[in-house]
Amino acid sequence: MSYKEKGLIASLGVTLLIFGWYLYGAFPNLSSNPKPLGFGGIIIPIVLVIISEGIIQSFLALKNKSQLEDERDKLIERISYRNSYGFLSACIWFLMVQILLDTWFDVHLMLLTPYSMFHFLLLFFVLSEVIRFGTQLYYYRTGV
Repeated sequence: MSYKEKGLIASLGVTLLIFGWYLYGAFPNLSSNPKPLGFGGIIIPIVLVIISEGIIQSFLALKNKSQLEDERDKLIERISYRNSYGFLSACIWFLMVQILLDTWFDVHLMLLTPYSMFHFLLLFFVLSEVIRFGTQLYYYRTGV
């Protein structure tokens, strides 16, 4: 297993573990009148991801100092960003249509409270990162 694959697996694991834990606690609380977690509720997972990623990536970098990026790495990265961006764009369009439908038909869904909208956007950003990591892992394993 290469240095890049180990780093991607570590990043995928940290992202799924920390944000999965946060979103698992946030989504059951969605209602028309939710009790917000506060600003610190989202800052803690972000700081945990930054610290965890920094520690894990520095340990991996110490073991593999001589890894250079080649054309294959750049191509895999470009493909993974394209897939991730496409997914995120589709999800944001989905939320925009939901907002328009709410204003046109005056149907108030739980999805459209600011608390819910924030958590759906966060979920879509996290899923976009998971797609990026997964695409990179797939192409490192199978080749481009």
